[in-house]
Amino acid sequence: MLSRENVTREALSALEAQRAANLMEEKRRRAEAEEKSAAVRDLLAKRQRLFFSGMRGAFASPDKARAISENMQTEMERINSELRTALIACGLPQDYLQPVYRCPACRDTGYVGEPVHEQCACLKRAVMNRLYQAEGLQGLERENFAAFDESIFPDEPIEGRKTSQRVFIKKCRQYCEEYADTFAAGEGKGLLLCGRSGLGKTYLMNCVAQRVLERGYSVVVISAYKLIEAMRRFQFGEESMEQVQDMLACDLLCIDDLGSEPMLRGVTVSSLYHIINERRNANRATVITTNLDSELLYEKYDDRIAARLTDPSRMKVIPFIGTDVRRFAAQK
Repeated sequence: MLSRENVTREALSALEAQRAANLMEEKRRRAEAEEKSAAVRDLLAKRQRLFFSGMRGAFASPDKARAISENMQTEMERINSELRTALIACGLPQDYLQPVYRCPACRDTGYVGEPVHEQCACLKRAVMNRLYQAEGLQGLERENFAAFDESIFPDEPIEGRKTSQRVFIKKCRQYCEEYADTFAAGEGKGLLLCGRSGLGKTYLMNCVAQRVLERGYSVVVISAYKLIEAMRRFQFGEESMEQVQDMLACDLLCIDDLGSEPMLRGVTVSSLYHIINERRNANRATVITTNLDSELLYEKYDDRIAARLTDPSRMKVIPFIGTDVRRFAAQK
């Protein structure tokens, strides 16, 4: 589980290494061009002399700096034109000696815009790719709202109801997408997606996580089993505080399959209460999927946990109904 801040630092460090590699490539290209063509070598030396002489002249005579700059620019353009011709003559592209960038928009700095800097699309993409490789987030590239396919759900009315499972899941998707699009850190509003297996709860939770992550917030996705295992290891000194702190401090915590975790004496209930209560007190949102309904939550857990998970002022409970979509798909 990686924080967005750490991942951004890693991505910027990679861009710094890229800039160093760019300089090495520029030097290699220059050496190759100079070796292939004496004309290229002479023009590069002439361009360098022009630059330094112009700088010296401007510093020595500030009142003539503008005229010197204009003359230098005209002469520089003439030399560059001759240089492009010389490069083509020796079999190299005319832009072979231009600065090397992987991303021309930000010149491999990660930021664009003047005077206000903002993250370049290449940096945003690098951060997202790194986050997708983090534990628990690998599936978000595939399970997102853009890939959501309602056609895999039955379109016949659910027994005892007038609506079909397909219509129902579309409403669930709409609510989850609105939640993700309007999510804001510090509001503390969460979701409890409950119902039997195979109804799309985990998929929609991952859709929410992907959209919130894409919007720039920190997200941790973890199964209830792994959460309890992490807390157990931390309690017995086998795990660092960092992983627990990630679960407590991220903008959105997504816990999958609550109820499948082992009930360890002195660990499970107290750990769940600690995570849920601390996040609640800090107004940090939690999205949870579970096969348990409200009544079973009260039976399985401490009343304090169940009450917090079903509190209508802080958690929107969405019951999923219908047939296991995996069985339906297999019958088609």
